[in-house]
Parts: sequence; structure tokens; C-alpha cells
Amino acid sequence: MDRVEAVMKEDDTNSDAESVESSPSSPRRKRSQFLTGRGVTLRMLMEDGIVEAGEGVLSIDYLGQKFNADLLDDGRIRWTEENMIFNSPSSWAIHIKKLVNPHKRSGCGWSSVKYKGQKLDLVKSRWFCKLNLNKMGLRNGHGDGESGSDYGSEDDETEKPNPPTSDFIKENFKNLEEDKEKEDNDEEKENKENEGLCKSHSGNVLSSIFPVKKVEQYSSLGKRSQDIPSSTLVECKSFKSLGKMQPFTISVTSNSLLLIDFHCHLTTSEVVGYLAGKWDPTSQHMSVLQAYPCKCRLEDKEGAKKVEGEIQQSIALRGLQLVGWYHSHPCTAAHPTIQDIDSQMDYQVRMKGEGNTYQPCLAIICNPYNLQRAVKESTMRSFWVMPSPEVTDPEKHYGMPVNMSYSCQQDMFLTQDVLVELKSLVEFYRNTPDMVYFQENWHSEETFLSKLKDSLAKKFPKDQTDDRLFDYVNELLT
Repeated sequence: MDRVEAVMKEDDTNSDAESVESSPSSPRRKRSQFLTGRGVTLRMLMEDGIVEAGEGVLSIDYLGQKFNADLLDDGRIRWTEENMIFNSPSSWAIHIKKLVNPHKRSGCGWSSVKYKGQKLDLVKSRWFCKLNLNKMGLRNGHGDGESGSDYGSEDDETEKPNPPTSDFIKENFKNLEEDKEKEDNDEEKENKENEGLCKSHSGNVLSSIFPVKKVEQYSSLGKRSQDIPSSTLVECKSFKSLGKMQPFTISVTSNSLLLIDFHCHLTTSEVVGYLAGKWDPTSQHMSVLQAYPCKCRLEDKEGAKKVEGEIQQSIALRGLQLVGWYHSHPCTAAHPTIQDIDSQMDYQVRMKGEGNTYQPCLAIICNPYNLQRAVKESTMRSFWVMPSPEVTDPEKHYGMPVNMSYSCQQDMFLTQDVLVELKSLVEFYRNTPDMVYFQENWHSEETFLSKLKDSLAKKFPKDQTDDRLFDYVNELLT
């Protein structure tokens, strides 16, 4: 059925950039073409079970008047009052608004039309959430830009995994949707519609929960400026690109990496912990022998003091030294932020000592959930910060983050300390609003629990040749 037969007399070109022909003769488009929210149709929502055909299920409230219409099986709209058929929400909305207000020229049908009392733009946001069309890199025009990692580019059309879900995430999504729903169709909104400001709320809602952060080149930062947010990600340089040698060697035990990975997977919030081991000034080698997760919230200053005191005591009792720290970037690239760079430089200065007592400090960032590609193993990046190469006024410039290579020292067995710590971490986060739902789907037919276990598998000690540790993790998280 063409546009004339569908009684599409109005020029729909300017009314809704998201609207496309939804008649049975329309060609089926690839889903990847709709990642920006443009081109979404009622028929697509019907095929995915988000909305259903029915009499009087669609409505428009405009300037004190209410209009009802039927949603047909093919995704078109039938307005029975004048027995007219429309191909899209916008075409019906602009027709109704012109009847009431002849000067009305354009508008966004998805925010004007309601399905069973809910605005279609909110219904569409649930469709995006259900299908995990949270490809914010595409919607915002850039991807994470993780150089040399498993992060995809904005042109990557591979199926992306679901983001981690927790009570906190669900509540935030619900609240943000409700805030959008409470917006009144007042005169100000009418003016915005006249300007063609039709946006997909789903993109705004998801982007506010999982914001895409571009990784900036260090050379682009320039001098320190309040205009550059402290949350800006900065790509780590390599010593090779600087024509330098790594100043010391590093080894990290598999038990330490396993505990860090487990800790970072548990929650959608950022976590932090300490690294303990040995520093050999003769061989210039750092051995990271044990990780110490901080079981407290980042904003809990008093609790942090107590936890840090306990960790400091435990490190001393084991005859170890504090050699660094780790933290997570739950859903963003494992490159340091400007705040991370400043913190690391501060720790390096405080720990370096004087003269022959020099001791370095290592930082590790763990990114457990890659939202661009279905990568099971977490990305871990160890880095160090060099002073700005600027000869004049180096303090007015940002420190330079540099990748630190390390070797993994596989432990013979899993210590009792690690087993106890795994259990203690689960108990700390259990029943908290930000603990990840491990039984929910991560990608394809796999759950978040399956993804976690596969990430941990490469960090198992030598004696874990059976499923004992898998069984233990299952017992803890199910």
C-alpha cells in the first residue's frame, strides 16, 4: 500500500526523523541500522512483543482534547473517527495537531502518542533496554577507544553483551523513565517540537547510567585546566614509544589477580583495594604477592580508616610491604582518569622514600564488563605515572600515564586466605543495591556467572585441574 492509499496527505518529512514506512510492502531493515534510535517503527516493537495490536490502545492528549486510535496488525494506525490510516505515530500526531491548531507544522509523534497510557518514547526505551541496544558509542558518535584491547570501534556491528544489572541500575532506569513520563505537554515543549527537537529518551536514560567515555591522547591535554573533567580517560603511553626502558620489572601472583578480578565483578560500583608484596632494590624487581580488597564504600571515610588500618596490620604480620593499589572501572575502558593519574602520582611521591630507601608504587585498573564486545576475560592494566615531559612549569601539566608490563606467577594452590576473602566479599555485597545479578543473561545463552567463571579460569592455581573452585564460586553466588 503506497502513501496515497494510506491517506497520507500530510507531508511527514519534517514531523519525525525516526519514522519510516511501516506498511507491509516496506523492506525489512537490518537492526544495526536502528542503533541511533532513528528508523524505529511500531511494527518492530510489535515483532519483539513490546506492544500489541488492539482497538483504542493509542491516544493523543492535546490542548485539552483526547483522541484514540487502533494499532493494526501490520503496525499502522487507524483513526476510526475519520476512518483514516497512518503509517507512523508522527503522521497521526501532526494530523491531529493541525486539526486543533492549524498553525502546527511539525512535532515528535513518539512523545505525543501514548500506548495504553504510556508515551511511546518511553515504550521505545524499554525496547532498547530489552534488546540491549545500549550502543552508546554509536549514539554519541564515538566508542571507548581502548587502544590495543578488546574494545570495538563505533563501526563494529558485532552483537554486544548486556550491561551488568543490579537493583541500583534497575531503580535508576525506572526513575529516569518516570521523570521523562512526568514531562507536561506545555507550551515550552510545543516550541521545542516546532524546532524539531525529537530525541529518543532511551538513549538519554541508558547513556546516563552507562556513559560512554572517550579515551583521550595524553598529548591533547595540554596544561591543567578546570575545563577538563577529572573523570576524563587518558590513554597510557608505552615506554617503547617514549624511547625508554621500563624502570623495574614486576611479577603478580595468580591468586592476587584472581581475587582482584572476583572483587571487581561483584558490583556495578567502583571498588578499590591494596597490593602487598616485596620490593628488591638490588634487582629492581617488584613482586605482588597478595591483594587486599577494601570492604567499604568509597564515600565512607570513617569506615575506610578502619579497613585500611586492618589491612596495614595484616600486611605487617605477613612480613610484606605495601607496593600498590587497584581499582575498577566497571563498564569503562581500563585507562586511568585524570583523577587516577593524580592519585597515583601522589602515592608514588609518598612511597618513594629518600636516598637508598626508594620504593615504587604500582597501580592496576580492572575493567570486568566490556560493553562493546562480548569479551569474557576482564581487562587489567598496570600503570605508572611519569612527570610531565614539559621542561618549563611541569607542575602545571598533568603527569603522563605509562603501561607497566608484568608477568603472572602461577601459584601452586589457592590459599585459605583467598577462599575466606572470596566468601567475605560476597557477604559484604550480598543484598546491597549494586550487587550484580549473576543469574541474568550476559550474552547469547550465557549468564553473568558463566562469564565470571571463564574470566577467573585463566587465573587458577596449578592444583585446580577439576571443578572444585567453580563449584565453590557457584555455591557463593547462587
